[in-house]
Amino acid sequence: MAPCPIAAGSRPSRYATRPGVASLVASFSLYLGALGCTGELESPAVYDCSVDGRKAFVADIMSDYYLWYDRVAPVDVAAMSTPEELMRAMMFTELDHWSGMQRRAERAAYFDEGRFQGLGYTLGLDLDGGLRISWVHEGSAAGRAGLDRGALILAVNGQPVEDLSGSQLDAELSRSVVVHTIRELDGTVHDVELAQGDVQITSVKNQTVLDTPGGPVGYLMFTTFVLPGEDELKKAFTTFRDQGVTELVIDLRYNGGGLLRTAALLGSLIAKDAAGLPLIVETYNDHHADLNRSRLMDPTPESVAASHVVFLTTGRTASASEQVINGLRPYVDVDVVGTTTLGKPVGADSWDHCEYTLAPITFHSLNAAGEGDFFSGIQPTCTVLDDLLHRLGDPEERQLGAALRLLAGQPCEPGGETEKALAPATGSRTPGLLPGRFPELPGGY
Repeated sequence: MAPCPIAAGSRPSRYATRPGVASLVASFSLYLGALGCTGELESPAVYDCSVDGRKAFVADIMSDYYLWYDRVAPVDVAAMSTPEELMRAMMFTELDHWSGMQRRAERAAYFDEGRFQGLGYTLGLDLDGGLRISWVHEGSAAGRAGLDRGALILAVNGQPVEDLSGSQLDAELSRSVVVHTIRELDGTVHDVELAQGDVQITSVKNQTVLDTPGGPVGYLMFTTFVLPGEDELKKAFTTFRDQGVTELVIDLRYNGGGLLRTAALLGSLIAKDAAGLPLIVETYNDHHADLNRSRLMDPTPESVAASHVVFLTTGRTASASEQVINGLRPYVDVDVVGTTTLGKPVGADSWDHCEYTLAPITFHSLNAAGEGDFFSGIQPTCTVLDDLLHRLGDPEERQLGAALRLLAGQPCEPGGETEKALAPATGSRTPGLLPGRFPELPGGY
């Protein structure tokens, strides 16, 4: 059986997802994660789309390709009522919080077309439990309404946010029309009505070149690794290249992952001199050592030869984002400003069967130097908390400001009462449990 099965009821898939968890979240697990196909070998047996057929398909894949197949006790397949229950029973939950399945059409729209159904914003909490907008997709209801980072949501559908549990808030935000009572950063309070609809993902936000005493510094936020984001990245790096940028600040603080082919492109754009070298080394279980591979960085016309890159992170930074940070360390001077990342040094292949995509963890990832067993997350060079009260790309924003000081050879100046006042909440008040629509966009609606 191959990671890209071609059989009745299934087809090869080349998706890669990287789940993340928000630093603001009290603690919840995200269940999806997948990496693109690594080959097309023999097809699996053909399974029908009955519950028993779907369970047999799950059991076949999990017992053969799952990275930790040998650390899971035998499971009575017949005793499991659904394929989802069976998959959970076959997971090594001590390390695996990500294997799962998703509807094929929804998944394809997200990764291939860069779109999903929603309102078009991502949410975060401040230290007092205040619900704020972290960032907005321009091609969405929220973007068209003019909402932006830092806006405080006081009430949803007439209900004060502090009166809602996490699940209740999630339910209110899932209604077809949602009325928000908003307090803007300037103190203005007004109502904003948004209807659920097509959201065109904005992958690159607030790209700019900052003039500093040490020379130009390129900044951008990269929100998620999807195919349409590749053109956005190339356009941004063309500007960096043309303006002679060799120092970068790449903002991944809300990026929960995505396609590893896009991750390899980002690495290629940053490290021109590393073209042809591995960004990620992927190792499968002992059943499929023949699938072990290195994911290379390619020569890319838009690339820059960065001498120093600073990544901005939070606990939402995950998967493909972490792989880029770790993968570049053998080639470029890399620093991290923010808080500890999620910690997911593994990936998954995906199989389509009937209406669903199955995405179990199938390999472990390291960089070319053999480093990267970061299940506890990637630690920051400088701990600086997220600052929801300044716009992205503003040098006064705490994480970006610290990154610029670091690039200038100055102390990051972490800590202090002001920084604590801007910390995302990690369990103080509701709404604590906000999974969002996709793991790759933690807190995104």
